[in-house]
Amino acid sequence: MKGAHLFRQAFNAFFKHWGAYTILILFMNILLAELIIPIMTWLASLILKYNRIPFISYTNIGRIFTSKPQALLELIILLLLVLTLVFYQFMFTFQGIEKIRINQRQNLFVLARDSFINLKNLRPSTFLFFIFYFILVLPFARIILNSPLLAKVRIPEFIETFLYAQPLYAVLMTLFYIGLAYVGLRLIQVLPLMILHQRPAFTAVKRSWQLTRRNTWRYLWRLLALSVLSTLFILGFTLLIYLLQLYLDQQHAQIAFAGAVLNMGLVNIWQKFIGAFTLVMVSLILILALNRQTNGSRPVLPPSQPVKLKHWLRIGASLFVSLYLSINILFNIFYLQGVVLQPPLTISHRGVDDENGVQNTIPALLKTSREKPDYVEMDIHETKDHQFVVMHDENLKALAGIDKAPYQLTLAQLKQITVRENGHQAKIASFDDYLAAAQQHHQKLLVEIKTTPHDSTGMLTNFIQKYETTLLKHHDRIHSLDYSVVQGLKRRAPKLFVSYILPYNLSFPQTKANAYTMEETTLNEQFVKAAHQRQQEVYAWTVNDDTEMTRMLFLNVDGIITDNLHTLKATIKTDTRHPSYAQLLLIYINELQVVNDPTGTPEN
Repeated sequence: MKGAHLFRQAFNAFFKHWGAYTILILFMNILLAELIIPIMTWLASLILKYNRIPFISYTNIGRIFTSKPQALLELIILLLLVLTLVFYQFMFTFQGIEKIRINQRQNLFVLARDSFINLKNLRPSTFLFFIFYFILVLPFARIILNSPLLAKVRIPEFIETFLYAQPLYAVLMTLFYIGLAYVGLRLIQVLPLMILHQRPAFTAVKRSWQLTRRNTWRYLWRLLALSVLSTLFILGFTLLIYLLQLYLDQQHAQIAFAGAVLNMGLVNIWQKFIGAFTLVMVSLILILALNRQTNGSRPVLPPSQPVKLKHWLRIGASLFVSLYLSINILFNIFYLQGVVLQPPLTISHRGVDDENGVQNTIPALLKTSREKPDYVEMDIHETKDHQFVVMHDENLKALAGIDKAPYQLTLAQLKQITVRENGHQAKIASFDDYLAAAQQHHQKLLVEIKTTPHDSTGMLTNFIQKYETTLLKHHDRIHSLDYSVVQGLKRRAPKLFVSYILPYNLSFPQTKANAYTMEETTLNEQFVKAAHQRQQEVYAWTVNDDTEMTRMLFLNVDGIITDNLHTLKATIKTDTRHPSYAQLLLIYINELQVVNDPTGTPEN
C-alpha cells in the first residue's frame, strides 16, 4: 500500500466517524487531567508526608535510598502504578479507535471497564520494557502518542543549555537525539502489536523492528506530513479568529468582550479537535499499515458487548461536562479581564542583562541596576580563609583560566584575579564589596549561597553573624540549592526571607521556606497554586525566551529570574498593560495554548 494511499485511507476513516473519535480522546484526557493525575499527585505527597521526607531532589535521593527504605518501596510501587496507567491510556485509546473503525461500537464506560480488565494480561517483564519505551522513546514522539502522565519526563532546559554550550557535548547530544528518534520510528508499531494483537513486549519489539526495516522513511514522511497538516489547520483557523476579533475591537467595541469570550472558546475547542485528529490519524495509520504488513490479519479485540448506560450515569456525565465547560468559560472571562495577570518581580540572573558584563561582578551590577530590576540574583562561595566571594562556578577555569576552586584560595588572592566573559573583563569581588555597591545604588539582592563538601563547619554561623542585620535592613533575600542551608537559616535567622531552589518538579515540597526557586521546564500551575495556598512564593529560573516569560506570567509566578532583563520588562509591559482583546487572544494562541499544548491534552 503506497504511503499516500494509506494517508488518504486514514483521513477518510477519521472523518467517517470524527465525532466518536473526538469524544473518545477528550474523555480520556479529561479523565486523566481531572481525576487520575490529582490522585497520583496526592498519593505521592501522602507518601512523602507519612515518611517525613520534605522533598525529592537529586540532593537527597541518596539519603532516601539508604535511610528510608519503606518510602523508597512505596515510591517504586507508585511508579509501577503510573506505568500501568500509561499503558491503560494507550490500551483504551487504541482499542477504542479500532472498534470505531470497524463499527464495533461500545459506550465509553464499558470500553474503560474492559480496558481495565485487560490489564491482567500484563507480564512482570512488561514494566521493565515500559521504563525504556515510555521514558526514553515516547518523549521524543509526544505529538504522536501524548500522555499527561509522562508530562514530567523532560530534561530541564538549564541542563540542555549547558550541554549544548560545550562543542563535544553538543555533538553527542545531537547524535543522541537523532539515535532516539530513529529507535522511536523503528519501534513505532510496538504499542499496536501489544494492545491489538496481544503480542508480548519483547516479541512486539522484534516484530516492529522487522516491519519498519525498509519502511522507516515512509513512517517518517507520514508523521511529518501529518504534523504540517495539523499545524496548518491550527494556524489557518486561529488567524481567522484573530482577524475577526481585531474587527470587533475596532468596529464593534460594545460586543468585543462577548466576542472575545466566544472566540477564545472556539480556539480552545478547535485546538482540542486538532489534537484528537492528530492522535487518531497516527493511530489509524499505524493500524492500517500493520494490518497490511501482517497480511490483513485482524486484531485480537475483546468481543463487543454494548451495555445500556444507566440513567444516573448519563446525568452524571452531562453534569461533569457542563461543569468542565463552565470552568473553561470562567477562565476565559477572567483571562480577558486581566484577573490572572499580576506583574512578577523582575530578577536579573547573576547580575547581568543580555551579556552586558561579566557575571557576578560589580561593573555588571552597576550597569544592570540602571534598568531597575526588583532584585539582582548573585552567587557566593566560602573562601579558604572563611570569607565570602562572589562567584557561581566551583572552579575558576571557565572565567579566569585558573584550575582552582574558591575554597583553595584566600579572599585577597581571589580579588586579584581578573575574569573574562562576553568581551568584558573585571576583577572578582568580595561579597562585602558587592553588597556595599548594591546598597549604594539602592539595588536589592537575591543571594544564592553555594555550598561544597569543603565548606567549614561554621560557614552558615559566620554568614548569619556578618550579614543578617544588613540583609534585613536592605530587604535582600536568600536562596540555596542546599536544603541544610535553608533549614539552618529559617531556624537561626527566621526573619530572613529564604527560598529553596528546586531543579525539578517531582512533587510539592513540605518545607518552611518562604519561597521556591523552581527551574522553569517542569514548573506548572499546580505547583504555583500549592505554594500560594501555603503562603509561599515561587520564582522561575532561568527564563530567557519571551514565550516562556509569558507562560510564567500566566502561571502567576511571583518572580522571574532571567539573563535578558530588558526582554522580560518589555514582555511584562506588553502582557499586562491593558492589551486589546485581539492581543490577548494572540498571546493565548501563540504562547499559552497552542505552544504548550499541541495535542489537546491539559497541561499538568
